[in-house]
Amino acid sequence: MKKYLLVLSVASALAIPFLQVQAVEKVTIEVFESDSCPHCRAFLSFIEDLQKERSDFELVDYDINTSEGRDFFVEVTDKLELPKATPIIYIGEEVLLGFDKPKTTGQAVIGLIDKTKEKESVRSLKEFINTRGSVNQNEDGEICDDGNPCELRTSGNTIIGIPFTGKTIDVGNFSLPTMSFVLGVVDGFNPCAMWVLVLLLGALVAVGSKRRMWEIAGLFLVAQALMYYLILNVWLYAWDFIGLDRIITPIIGVVAVGAGIYFLREYKIATDECKVTDLQQRAKIAKKVQEFAQKPITVVTAIGIIGLALSVNIFEFACSIGIPQTFTKILDINQLSFFGEQFYNGLYLSGYMLDDLIVFAIALYSFDKIGLTGKYTRFSHLIGGLLMVVLGLILLINPNFLVF
Repeated sequence: MKKYLLVLSVASALAIPFLQVQAVEKVTIEVFESDSCPHCRAFLSFIEDLQKERSDFELVDYDINTSEGRDFFVEVTDKLELPKATPIIYIGEEVLLGFDKPKTTGQAVIGLIDKTKEKESVRSLKEFINTRGSVNQNEDGEICDDGNPCELRTSGNTIIGIPFTGKTIDVGNFSLPTMSFVLGVVDGFNPCAMWVLVLLLGALVAVGSKRRMWEIAGLFLVAQALMYYLILNVWLYAWDFIGLDRIITPIIGVVAVGAGIYFLREYKIATDECKVTDLQQRAKIAKKVQEFAQKPITVVTAIGIIGLALSVNIFEFACSIGIPQTFTKILDINQLSFFGEQFYNGLYLSGYMLDDLIVFAIALYSFDKIGLTGKYTRFSHLIGGLLMVVLGLILLINPNFLVF
């Protein structure tokens, strides 16, 4: 009998390491994604390429456009106080918010896969949010109290890509002021938001008033800066940007198509009038246009511009929040005072608005150099009208086409 017990004990001892290896042999990656999110597609493409190189992980994909995926998405983001944005990537009881490039976020994903393989056991995302009762200690030694779910650790990856260069930098090596400004600059060079400013400036050039350009475009820039500043402070917890984007984007599309039709009509009218109108009549028309352009901005106009600025930020945040997430996480780690956080938010915002200010300055410079001849004005109406109609239709049919 003792002999059999000895054999059984030895067999059990040999089986324990094998069972532990089996438990972590396959790492599960869970992701919330949407087919309208380009960063989600970039992540899935990265995973597809990575699966060709290694077979020690598997992917569980939750599409938030399905009722089941959306319900689980809302449950997870509410319970863990995560922003309602995609992609959200869960690996080994840690989370990555957003996806940039294989050289940046991709390396963080690989690091979490390797890190998870060293653990004895890992809960699925569903098990994690429903954990109650038992005490569990993670690899960093934090204790999860009885009766409360364990705290989800958010990965603080500080490697970012530099626009237009294909290179990466680790902003974790920078001082806090420098890091704040650099992250803001990288975040600001985003075509998701810049195309709206370019479109707005093009329309204002067609109107033919430098003063109106200063007023309307200036108000747009100020409103956009304030909106983004509020987003950095509120940090999305109470906002469902994906839900808002679904409502606002079609509205912007309809407005853009309507504005485009208006400019095309103006182009046609201007062409016809040139055939039948004498110089005196043209002068009267030009005077009326000038008087209209010099009128002060109304409350309705101001509200519309502020609404446009808000929609731009919603459109940009609906897909990814990787860089601002990194920034706010670093501020949180440094445990700054309220005024300290606002100071660094201001530095980040100044970098974020830099590209918009450059575009604005170029538009003003071009305004002075090109001038506003009748031929140029009609040409601007044609180009601006076609551009607005095309952009409006894209926003209505496939808004993701405007995200680069």
